[in-house]
Amino acid sequence: MNSLEPYMKEGPLSLFEKYLAGGSYMHIISLLGLVALLVTIVKIIEVFKYKTYDTKKLDIILIMASMSLAMGMYAQIRGIVAALEAIKLAADISPQIVFNGAILSFYAPIWGFTIFMFFLLVWLVVKELIKSKMP
Repeated sequence: MNSLEPYMKEGPLSLFEKYLAGGSYMHIISLLGLVALLVTIVKIIEVFKYKTYDTKKLDIILIMASMSLAMGMYAQIRGIVAALEAIKLAADISPQIVFNGAILSFYAPIWGFTIFMFFLLVWLVVKELIKSKMP
């Protein structure tokens, strides 16, 4: 049984199934998003609790978001190359399997792009919040 067979079923996949189908890179992308979230929380605590208004370490949010986008694209390219090598070795392959594999290859970039867009917005909001609180 192929490791992707459960995701080649008919009908739509749940969000969790899409996450799992995206492979191990989905975890790396999520970890980058969690780091960005942690930095965001720290910066908001600094502003409201400690009244510290500096933009130090704020770019970590943007860097983590950008890395999640790049990691998603890297995962897709690596997956497509592996799929093409497998297709080259296979004597006869069903077009449906190729299409399903192509669809699966987009899950990691979509996840990376979603995290990128979200934290780009968060970065802008936190940056403007800090600027507005500066004396």
